[in-house]
Amino acid sequence: MTKKVSPIPRGYRTATTCLTVFDVDSAVAFYQAAFAAELLTRHRGADETVAIHATMKIGNSIIALNAEAPEQGILSPASLGVCSNQVHLYLDDVDTSWERAVEAGAQVHTPLYDAYWGDRTGILLDGNGYLWSMASKIENVSQEEVARRSQAWYQVDVEIPAEVEIPVAAMMVEETLADDSVAV
Repeated sequence: MTKKVSPIPRGYRTATTCLTVFDVDSAVAFYQAAFAAELLTRHRGADETVAIHATMKIGNSIIALNAEAPEQGILSPASLGVCSNQVHLYLDDVDTSWERAVEAGAQVHTPLYDAYWGDRTGILLDGNGYLWSMASKIENVSQEEVARRSQAWYQVDVEIPAEVEIPVAAMMVEETLADDSVAV
């Protein structure tokens, strides 16, 4: 009698993030240094020298890595010159984790700050073009309070001093809108 095979491997969830990277081995080394990732598996290509796939665990989450395959149109965000998504990490101590990631070479995209929804959070950029938002919950905030704080956060009462010049392009847009007879 054969043992039943689980359709979802142990440790995985229904959805697993898979990142395309320049070099799997370098990416694993960076994620180990930056986020204390644990390497689970590594698969090498036909020549047995270059890793083409790996899985790693950060906290309780599994993330897969694939090497770029330009011949198949599979490229990392950095190769495409874009930041198309981000991975969000909830951590016990975001400040310590943040410093470790920056020391490992992550670039600060959005500095750490205390957000109105009760997180201390910020966003880093890795060498493959992926954004990593990191956070620790610092306060439990009701949905009503989040809504109130959100309004205050996004309230913009900026008075432009008279001596500030308005760019020509902005004046052209204002004139076009003033002359436009199309109802919006």
